[in-house]
Amino acid sequence: MVTYLYIYLDGAVKIVTLGVANLIGGLFVICQNLVDLKYSVGGGSNLRDQVDQYGELLGQRKHFLLHATFALLSYFVFGLVPPVIYGFTFRKSNDKDYKLIAVAAASLLCVILLATAKAYTRGANKFGKYFKTILSYVIAACMASGVGYAAGHLIKRLMDDFGWFDSKPAPSFFSPEMISQNPAWASN
Repeated sequence: MVTYLYIYLDGAVKIVTLGVANLIGGLFVICQNLVDLKYSVGGGSNLRDQVDQYGELLGQRKHFLLHATFALLSYFVFGLVPPVIYGFTFRKSNDKDYKLIAVAAASLLCVILLATAKAYTRGANKFGKYFKTILSYVIAACMASGVGYAAGHLIKRLMDDFGWFDSKPAPSFFSPEMISQNPAWASN
């Protein structure tokens, strides 16, 4: 359904629509991971080696509803920022370079906020621990976005070379050359 809707929308709304569709698709993965995490027992061959993965990552199991709510809220809030920024900034000029810069800055800010929150929940009490956590997540985000941008650029070049998505109009049965000025059935 999203594919059919995608054809009829303008550029900014297409980006937001696809971003929301990706969020909805990822929602199932997040929910499955949360449920798996809640019911996981831990690894290890004996009781001493077993680690409570839920307790290590989120805290006490009795607060599962609170943890799941915050995980889903942060997923939606921070997941909607890039498509909304791309879709609704620089609408008059429609300059894609400015849009990309705005999305990169907003995404970087989101990564910094989430990394700061993670460092805080991990009990970081010194600036060095905060800095190390934030830096590791910023580097990972920059690497992932750089690889994604390069891959998208290469795929676009490949599609242009093959001519898969040319902007030529589709052929029609009623093209101007096929319609005669004097049809054969008309009387003179």
